[in-house]
Amino acid sequence: MCFNYLKKESTDLDIDSIRSISRISRSLWGEYEKSLLMCSDTLTSVGLLKLDDEETLERTTKALVERAEKNPPRLLSLQHPFFRLAPIERFLLTALHLERWSYARISRVLGVEVRLIAPWAWATRMKLCFQEASHGADLEYPKGPTSLGPACPEYDISEPWTQRLLDDECGKRERLFLQGHLMACGSCRKSLQISRKMIFKVESLIPVKEAAPETETAAGELARIWQEGESSYRPLKTTFKQSMNSYLNRTSVQYALFILIGAIFILFKRSL
Repeated sequence: MCFNYLKKESTDLDIDSIRSISRISRSLWGEYEKSLLMCSDTLTSVGLLKLDDEETLERTTKALVERAEKNPPRLLSLQHPFFRLAPIERFLLTALHLERWSYARISRVLGVEVRLIAPWAWATRMKLCFQEASHGADLEYPKGPTSLGPACPEYDISEPWTQRLLDDECGKRERLFLQGHLMACGSCRKSLQISRKMIFKVESLIPVKEAAPETETAAGELARIWQEGESSYRPLKTTFKQSMNSYLNRTSVQYALFILIGAIFILFKRSL
């Protein structure tokens, strides 16, 4: 299903942001109907605040996480290791792996210092792979280089440089150094390969990707709700075309137009 037309008509929130909200809500609430209900309710409330695109996305996400943490949903799919994680942990992995959000954006949503995201992400990934999932035995436990050379970067077991590199969180200078060093150091390359396999495994354990068709359906419904809110609460930001489309799509208006056209047709026939 294609929603490209929504990008042109939406005044504040583009369809990619709506898809992100839909996926995050699904990761928090599990079931399609519940996640759509919570998502639409939250998005409608945030829409009244007259925020820009990025602020709307982050504020909606923050509210969803807080609601899920305050009243954790009773999931029917607890047999899946991903849904045995806490709601906030599921959000963290979804934001990193599916949405490709930066540590800075995640920290803003959660209201914590950005320096806390890397160790939290590593701990959550390790927990999913080696505690919750039964496939952890197939993976080699991530660790630092077996032999450290004088130029090898420090490997912090709580937030290793390998994760930072794979999450694209290295600064330009650090990235250039690591790229050059990895070409010459087989031991550090091995550490990176082990971390990459673990992170790829984490991504494969996020079942939200498997519900892509439902995500598109939910995104379409949320886009419709958002457009209706735009017309109702922010009429000055709605174009004439959008206002007319919204007006003509009402069942009562269509029924009245049908009667009017019928009456005109009858009068026209009588005049002949």
